[in-house]
Amino acid sequence: MNYDDLPNRWKKLLSEWIRAKTNDDRDNLLAGDFPSTSRLKLDFEDGSTAAFEYAIDIECAACGELGVFTEHCGYHIYALAGLAYERIDKKDD
Repeated sequence: MNYDDLPNRWKKLLSEWIRAKTNDDRDNLLAGDFPSTSRLKLDFEDGSTAAFEYAIDIECAACGELGVFTEHCGYHIYALAGLAYERIDKKDD
């Protein structure tokens, strides 16, 4: 999924995140917005896992969702129910 495919609630949340983190009045992520020193690891209740490099995670407790935004692998929305996630510093690998 890309920006155009996001549900409107996530377009709004992403815009708010961008403004809070960068002080820029824009809606789309730029290459410099993605963290380069950590990875995001997801653990699902069935034992499956996923890991993303250069990913931004935004939790929306009100939506019951986690948005994962990557530079090269698209945008993803996961239900928080049954999901554990953590940001791992790459130097700890």
